[in-house]
Amino acid sequence: MIKKSLYILSILASYFSLAQVNLYSEVNTKEARVNNPFVFTVVLEIFGEDLIQETPIKLPDFSKFDYAVSSEQSTFIDPVKKIRINQIICQISLDPKQAGNLRVGSALVKVNGKIYKTEPIDINVKEADKKPLTSNTNPAKNMYVNMQVSDRDVYKNEPVIGVIKAYSKNISGFRHLEPARFEPAKNFAIRSIANFDESIEESDNDFSSQVIAMFVIVPKVAGIMEIPPAEVPFKNHKSELVSNKVKINVRKLPEGAPVHYNNAVGKYDFKIDFVDKNKENFEINKAFNISVKVSGNGNLSPSILPKILPSPEYEVFEPKIINNSIPTSGGIEGEVEAQYVIIPKKRGDIRISTEDFSYFDPKEEKYVEVGQRFLMLKAVTPQDIANSKSTLQKVNEYTNNVLDKVDSPVISTQKLKIKEHKSVNWSGIVGNLIIVLVGGLIFIYFSRKYKEKKRLQASRETNLKQPIVNIEETEALLRNKADFDTNSYLSYLGRMLDEDNQSRFYDAFETLKSDADQYCLNHYSSDFSEYLRSKAGSSYYEKYSKLLTTISIEKYSPFSSKEKLQDIFREIEEVYKLL
Repeated sequence: MIKKSLYILSILASYFSLAQVNLYSEVNTKEARVNNPFVFTVVLEIFGEDLIQETPIKLPDFSKFDYAVSSEQSTFIDPVKKIRINQIICQISLDPKQAGNLRVGSALVKVNGKIYKTEPIDINVKEADKKPLTSNTNPAKNMYVNMQVSDRDVYKNEPVIGVIKAYSKNISGFRHLEPARFEPAKNFAIRSIANFDESIEESDNDFSSQVIAMFVIVPKVAGIMEIPPAEVPFKNHKSELVSNKVKINVRKLPEGAPVHYNNAVGKYDFKIDFVDKNKENFEINKAFNISVKVSGNGNLSPSILPKILPSPEYEVFEPKIINNSIPTSGGIEGEVEAQYVIIPKKRGDIRISTEDFSYFDPKEEKYVEVGQRFLMLKAVTPQDIANSKSTLQKVNEYTNNVLDKVDSPVISTQKLKIKEHKSVNWSGIVGNLIIVLVGGLIFIYFSRKYKEKKRLQASRETNLKQPIVNIEETEALLRNKADFDTNSYLSYLGRMLDEDNQSRFYDAFETLKSDADQYCLNHYSSDFSEYLRSKAGSSYYEKYSKLLTTISIEKYSPFSSKEKLQDIFREIEEVYKLL
């Protein structure tokens, strides 16, 4: 009997040990202050699968607090008892509204018909700490900024690196700073450096420091100069931090500067080159681009670029400036470029030269004379270009021009254009030879078969067949018989103008100009401009020359408009209608 009782008690004990509910609460402190929140935590643990939670956790009354609730639920297996535990944790941030002894009540939950609750907790709440008003209104109280320079003894136009450091007792204060800025200064050129180390450093006097800005400062005049203070505003606040002023000694450049020295200080490379390096022909009155480029490190800016020298052999226009320089901790690095529009004015060899370029090297403390840079080119007339082309090239060009001007709804004429300078298609050549061979054999077969019949018909024939001429003779025959179809060219130009396709418009005009010159050479032994002079007078000749110059400028102008193209089209129509 005793053994049976012990067995029953052991079963009941194991049951209650495997199925139980724990509900308890705690606070992180029992001494709190008004406006100083504390954390109240409620934990519910249900062991085993036989217990069912019938109600959610009911929290106590929080009317004497401002509160925010967060909770999470998790399920896991106890590795020792090998049973499932369902756990719910509620954390409540309680901010007392008043001082005194406050009580946090009990939390309740119902599991399997039984109500469980936590014990209430008493909290002693004191008055809030009194803080000086200046701590809320002046965020700069425990912060300051300092400016340092890389060198206090420099030459005029030699870059100086300025570093702005912020110091704060609380590292979170660095997050509230906006970018530093300088007031405009006429004696300095100041550019901000984008990439620098922003890590925070600890110091021994309870202040942490951080680099918040770096600048390249270029002094423009000599003497004892005072770099103006930098201003560092706060985000969402009217106050700001102001750095110290820094004095530097700016020395005059040594005597003996080259004649064409243009205030370049640093170390540079200088070159001139064609923008379109694949250009082969430089035609008179037809524009092209060249670039003058200076690269290196120092006070790099467009102001130090040497200019193209004027010459009666060509016309030069104001350049387009491209500035690819960036400020770095070593100065201003990169390159600046000036792209010029050049129009040759005479036939033959032309030399395009720049001004002399020189710079002062502050490390070597001497002037470096680079000298001039120049380009040599050979300008030609349209007749020279036409004469240099082979017969096959002329046929290809004529075919491409025709295909460009014909709109076919069935096939794309662009696919029929003859492309030059392609590799040899041996498979196509072999295929064509086979077709020719088969065709020849068929021709011989039928010619022998009807040989007798041809002999009988030979007596009746009165006219001989025209001999087959070659490509060159056929082309010459077509040129001599055909009139110049000006209307087709003008119609195509008008269509490109309506579509606002400027590049195709100018290409079409070049085709019209080249074909008109060739037509006049074949029929009148002179190009189109000379034809105008002899047939229409000098006024039309001058109007045509001005038209070519205008087209050369507008073709490369970044500010060309459709209205200007319409004016050019009317002038083209007026001139070429005379042909």
